[in-house]
Amino acid sequence: MKIFVSMKVPRADVELASVISTLDSTIRTAGHEPFIATQEIANAGITSPQAFMPFVREHLATCDLCIVIYHPELRGGLIEVGIAYQRRIPIWLCHKSDENVSSSMLGCADMVLTYNDVNKLAEKLKRELR
Repeated sequence: MKIFVSMKVPRADVELASVISTLDSTIRTAGHEPFIATQEIANAGITSPQAFMPFVREHLATCDLCIVIYHPELRGGLIEVGIAYQRRIPIWLCHKSDENVSSSMLGCADMVLTYNDVNKLAEKLKRELR
C-alpha cells in the first residue's frame, strides 16, 4: 500500500523532523511505501506552487491512504486533504491532544488519531497499519 503523508514543512522544527523520520520508519516496517510529501517535493527540487501542486496531485492519485499530521500552520495539507477526500482516498488525521482542529478537517477524516508525543503516534499507527 502506498501512503501519502501530508504535514507542515519542518523548517528547523526538531519535533516535526522527528515525526517525518518516525512515520517513514513506521510505515516501512509495516510493509508499506511512504510518500512523505514535504521530502518528495524537496527531493524533486520543486519550489513553485505551480509546479508542486500538479506533482502532489499526481502522486496522491496513486496512493491508497492519506495520513495528515495536523499543525495549526498547515496550509498545503488542506488542499491535499480536499484532493484525497474528492478521490475517496481514506484520510487518517493525526493531531496532538491539545490542538483545536477545524470541524471541516475532522469531517473529512475517516480516522482520527490523537497523540502527545511522536512515540505514541508511532504505536497507534503501527496498530492501525496491521
